[in-house]
Amino acid sequence: MLPLSAQQVLALAPDAASASAGQGLCSIKKWSGIGRSDRAVWGLCQGSGKDPYQTRVDLAGPAFKCSCPSRKFPCKHGLALMLLWAKETAAFKETAEPGWVSEWIEGRAEKQEKKVEKAKVAAEKPVDLEAQAKRAAQRDARVREGVAGCRLWLDDFLRRGFAAARSDASFAEVEKTAARLVDSQASGLAGYVRRVPELLASVDGWEVRTLDLLGRLHLLLAATEKLDHLPADLATDVRTALGYTQSKEDVLAAPGIQDRWSVVGQVTEEEDRLKVRRSWLLGRTGHRALVLDFAAGLQPLDTSLVPGVEFDGEVGFYPSRLPQRALIKARGPAAPLTAAALPTADTTIDAALGHYATALAAIPWLFRWPFALANARVAQQDNRWLILDNTGASLPLHPTFARSLHLWRLISASSGRPATIVGEWDGEHFLPLSVITASAYEDLAGRWAA
Repeated sequence: MLPLSAQQVLALAPDAASASAGQGLCSIKKWSGIGRSDRAVWGLCQGSGKDPYQTRVDLAGPAFKCSCPSRKFPCKHGLALMLLWAKETAAFKETAEPGWVSEWIEGRAEKQEKKVEKAKVAAEKPVDLEAQAKRAAQRDARVREGVAGCRLWLDDFLRRGFAAARSDASFAEVEKTAARLVDSQASGLAGYVRRVPELLASVDGWEVRTLDLLGRLHLLLAATEKLDHLPADLATDVRTALGYTQSKEDVLAAPGIQDRWSVVGQVTEEEDRLKVRRSWLLGRTGHRALVLDFAAGLQPLDTSLVPGVEFDGEVGFYPSRLPQRALIKARGPAAPLTAAALPTADTTIDAALGHYATALAAIPWLFRWPFALANARVAQQDNRWLILDNTGASLPLHPTFARSLHLWRLISASSGRPATIVGEWDGEHFLPLSVITASAYEDLAGRWAA
């Protein structure tokens, strides 16, 4: 694996303070015993004690380990080591791994094997079908009760009209409805309801956005009321939209798809005090994969998927009419990503919209879809920022992005020339996540990028 760029390393930082501290330690004078192998880089960094901190990075992740007492992950030493590798690559001579490096990596590999084996054993373990059916029936009854209550709220909401719905009293009723849905174990449905006040309070076009959401909500309620008569794959997607979880162990135990995968974009958001990271992967064969990671409170998010790299690996998908959400089952060493690694990127906006329409027809409750647009560029028309292709078709940029410094990073990275631009399409706006040229990858969503 070649070194990650400084921007990619800093995007792994748990916070801005760690990123700054890591940059402060990125000096060859502060390190000793540095080296590398095919699977790791390592080094010793002197701290306040008499013994230097042992810092190592498993390049298959990357995964970090340091003997310092920091509770942050990765710590400033791990970040500094990766930054130093990017800055002083020649100083990292290939040599035999010290025991404290090889033992850790081999221990990680052993844990991964045990994890996969545990998933297989769990999948094959006899299940008390009677007890399982009883629990499922109890939950189904609670969910159907919640759906019936949501139907009454929606009918009343539409009967009163949008003007009345924009009042504070109506917003309070929305939250009560959502809370009741959570109590009914229909948290996914509660999430749709909670989006209503945000859309009602949005800018021009709020009525169209609100009606679109309510239409999808009505469709979900109608599908739930006929759940027992739906095809199995559609019923699975309906249950997922309602908030039913799917077994991670079943996904890991089932066969996956082997491909050359590119991590084309990544974005982190906070939802109800829960950090959520979406990582979009694009396979050489055209498969799209969404890897979700969650962290509550001060828990760190997984840093093993770095935007702007590609790797050979096996990806397992959750069951769906249109399998998209996925888990990484196995992967090899990562390499820097360039536009040449994305032969399946759409060459026109019409082609990308066609794929989106197909996806939406399969699962009407999709609110984001990845676009990888080759030969795209940014332009301004009538005070609006757009993404254009070479046919003249365009997509409006997300207003928040268009007002941010990330817009100028996008323009600078592409130098005003056509490039491969990756982002999320929500049916109304395009949110760029990265720009990929023949020689470089630029992350447009990294929180701590310099």
